[in-house]
Amino acid sequence: MDQELQVVLCTPCDSGRPGRGTSRLRPADFDWAALEQSATHLLASFKNGQWVPYAQELVFAEDLAWFAWTEESLRAAVRAADPWTAAGRLVRVLDSNAFFVLRDVPSTDPALHSLRRLIDALAAAAV
Repeated sequence: MDQELQVVLCTPCDSGRPGRGTSRLRPADFDWAALEQSATHLLASFKNGQWVPYAQELVFAEDLAWFAWTEESLRAAVRAADPWTAAGRLVRVLDSNAFFVLRDVPSTDPALHSLRRLIDALAAAAV
């Protein structure tokens, strides 16, 4: 039996997810939840000094801040990352769920706001 998963979420939880406004959960909603948690945690760790990114990660974030994100463009950036950047925590956040969210939404979608805040904070630190 193929049942559709129906949910009722609070407004803040529903407003960010890719499938917002519907009672159906889509696969991108699960990817978004993991991305949201990872990006928010990493930004908090950066702001409170628990995580100090490699200098190369800051430059990588600065580069990411300037181009339009698509699944393909982020995958290409991760593949082209130098070994220090690839070994860092930022690439792990991108490599895990950002690609899958971008399959479902454009780069300007609210579902990517936490990741954007993380990238912007790191890019500002690169200067």
